[in-house]
Amino acid sequence: MKLKYNPGLYRRAVDAHRGLSRLRALRLRLMEHTYGRQWSDLITTDDGRILSEYDHALESGMRPLTNNLLRSLVKSIVGRFRYNLSTAEKPDGSGDLTAFHEANQINELNSRCLEEFLISGCVIQKLVCERRPGSSLAVWADNICPDDFFVNRFSDPRGADVRIIGHFFRVSLAELKLRFGHGSASRCAMLERCYANSSGFNATDHAAVCHVAEVWNFDIDPAAPADDPHWHCRFMAPNGTVLDETRSTLPSGGHPYAFKFYPLTDGKVHPFIEDLIGQQKHINILITMIDHILANSAKGVLLMPMDAIMPESDIRDVSRVWSRPGGVIPVNPAARMMPQEVSVSSGASRDASQLLDAEMKLFQQISGVSGALQGQLQASNVSASLYESQINNSAIALLDIYESFNSFRCVRDSIAAEMINTISH
Repeated sequence: MKLKYNPGLYRRAVDAHRGLSRLRALRLRLMEHTYGRQWSDLITTDDGRILSEYDHALESGMRPLTNNLLRSLVKSIVGRFRYNLSTAEKPDGSGDLTAFHEANQINELNSRCLEEFLISGCVIQKLVCERRPGSSLAVWADNICPDDFFVNRFSDPRGADVRIIGHFFRVSLAELKLRFGHGSASRCAMLERCYANSSGFNATDHAAVCHVAEVWNFDIDPAAPADDPHWHCRFMAPNGTVLDETRSTLPSGGHPYAFKFYPLTDGKVHPFIEDLIGQQKHINILITMIDHILANSAKGVLLMPMDAIMPESDIRDVSRVWSRPGGVIPVNPAARMMPQEVSVSSGASRDASQLLDAEMKLFQQISGVSGALQGQLQASNVSASLYESQINNSAIALLDIYESFNSFRCVRDSIAAEMINTISH
């Protein structure tokens, strides 16, 4: 029995993946900024060269400094989420769903998903029913990297207009045969031949990497009743060969992906962190500017007239004694001018510091996360009721994000419940 061939469907999957290229590029930039690489954007200099902001700052004689408020912000929001989970009353869910949560360490998965959700605006999990090492047949939730995920352009926040969805993954040749060989030697041989023409692929190397696409598309079977549309899954090689296929086993006929893009406006995603990149960059520039001003302003400089130095001393002796606490420098009383210290108080430094303080306050206002929510100490004259009010106001500002993420969790648990019910029957 020959393997089927469907290059048209594979091209649709590739096109859907390409359609998310802007989101992937935005995610990479936001990830870099959130985790500290905040001078990595490229700029064009006046002479036409393309440099990173970091290199341009060095060329300008400054030391690029980073005060990473984005990472602190994300940690505070995720921390508040975990705190709410720990203090919330446990739902009266089914024992099977509770077991699913415990087996998958679902709170840990949720926290990492929320971190991704805040940074890239997307969260993706796939539910699968299988046996894994050390476990019997069970339902598992796996986080899917947005770089591997694809879906057609859609505008419904619930994903009701999705028609193709899936992800790309990589397995060794040995695992490929185990998963799709069905215990047949002839079928395993066909799988080897399928990948034999792949660039750099060695069919004799069982550790060789095989690229596979899991493609789910929405089919309406003409032979089936009109009210029986279903999702169809195909595992495909890069040349369009269908390695395996199946119809959805869920009672709803749906696909096994739970995902959420936030906020979805005209099919585009505008992540939470994106709004704060400009403020973060300006804060870094101001800190770097203050550091540069302080490093290059006169501080404790001694003006020492040469005729004030005693004959038995030289300028090196004066410098050595001047830097010593309690040092005494003998001077010539007949000198035309006595030594004096120069220390410049820079008005530019004060102005930059005031602007930095304003930027820090704007950062909190734009993010909606107050210092109280981040656990920062408040002034001594702030009452406990006011402090609690600030926390509640920040929580309200983040309510839309939390509720949108919770809707993803509900969809995920709904799919899991369907799979659990299928196993039990």
